[in-house]
Amino acid sequence: MLAIVFALSFVVFGVGAGGTGIGDILRGGASSTGQSVEELQKKVAANPRDAAALKALANALIADNRSDEAAPVLERYSRLRPKDTDTLETLAAVYDGKAGLLRSRAAAAQARVQAAAPESEILPASTTPLGQALGNLPISGAVSRAAQAEFNDALGKMQAAYRQEQQVYERVVVLSPNDAAAQRSLGDAALSAGDNTTAIAAYKRFLELAPDDPEAPTVKQLVKQLQQSATATTPTSTAVGGSSSG
Repeated sequence: MLAIVFALSFVVFGVGAGGTGIGDILRGGASSTGQSVEELQKKVAANPRDAAALKALANALIADNRSDEAAPVLERYSRLRPKDTDTLETLAAVYDGKAGLLRSRAAAAQARVQAAAPESEILPASTTPLGQALGNLPISGAVSRAAQAEFNDALGKMQAAYRQEQQVYERVVVLSPNDAAAQRSLGDAALSAGDNTTAIAAYKRFLELAPDDPEAPTVKQLVKQLQQSATATTPTSTAVGGSSSG
């Protein structure tokens, strides 16, 4: 839980958040055919390998606030046009948006967990006889357990969405290894997904490509923190039973 809160804190303060929003990407160049979602769905059904129709359908779904439905369509398109990095970034933004909504849901559930039993702050410690006698709060406990279950569910789905975003950006950086922005986005997604090793590597590559970027000092500090955290949690190599002499 501490590791998850650690990762979430970066997101809250803007370090772990994905780079480009869906709206920004669509405003930045996605064209509209003027056809409805239903018309485009029929067109794709008639010709499942029509890449242009798939891309138009995905954009129409996003414009209609149906991003969850757009993701599998974009995945299908990317298999037909695997080198289209612009559309891959749109797909990454879809997953980032989904993760952001789940992050908000997790934060709300976490707040409910903390507020479920406010009386616990004034009760005696649970280790004392009186605290044990008064500590059984069935209503507050039920509310807390329900909120905790929702928190765990949202958190798991959020990290899954960030992993999907990370996988997309891994494809982008293979196609565009010198794209500093893509490396930064990969680092952010990997960090939020809990893959600190990939995050560190991507951030370092970002710093190599864009050492004078305004965000470079922040990223350097983040890399330092992640490396220190990795060192602190690395188990010692001492064998069980003690070391043997030569």
